[in-house]
Amino acid sequence: DGRGPLVEPRLGPLVHRTVERAASRLAVPGCAMLLDDFADVRSGRPLSATLAASGRGPSDVFASLRFVDADHMVPCRSRKTWAWLPVGGDFVCRARFLSLVRKDEWLAGNVLVHEALHTLGLGENPPSSEEITAAVVRRCGR
Repeated sequence: DGRGPLVEPRLGPLVHRTVERAASRLAVPGCAMLLDDFADVRSGRPLSATLAASGRGPSDVFASLRFVDADHMVPCRSRKTWAWLPVGGDFVCRARFLSLVRKDEWLAGNVLVHEALHTLGLGENPPSSEEITAAVVRRCGR
C-alpha cells in the first residue's frame, strides 16, 4: 500500500534510515525465509502463514509499525535493551540504539527485523532472543 513504518522524529535520521533499510530486507527472498523458520505461538503455524492470512507479504511487515523514543521508560533505564515490542509499537531505547547504529548499522537493522517478527506472533524463550537474532543474521546477513 506504499505506507512505510512511522519513525518518531525524535529518533533522528540515523534511526529512520536504519528502520527503512531493515524493512527492505524482508523483501529479499532469502531473508523472508525467516518467516518459515519460526511459528506463531497463537496458532502453531509458520509466521509466513500468519502474514499471508492477513493479506500482507514480507515487504509489508514493517508498514504498520511505529518506532518511538522510549529512553524515559523503565526497560531502557534498567536493562541492556536496544528495542522491544509491546502491542502497538516498537519502543526504541534511543541513546543505546543510536550507539549500536553508529557501531554496526547492519546489526541494528537485524535487531529491528527480530523485533518485527514478534508482531507476527513469534514468542520468546523459546526460542531465546539470541537464537532469533542468530537466525536473522543467517538469513539476512551481517
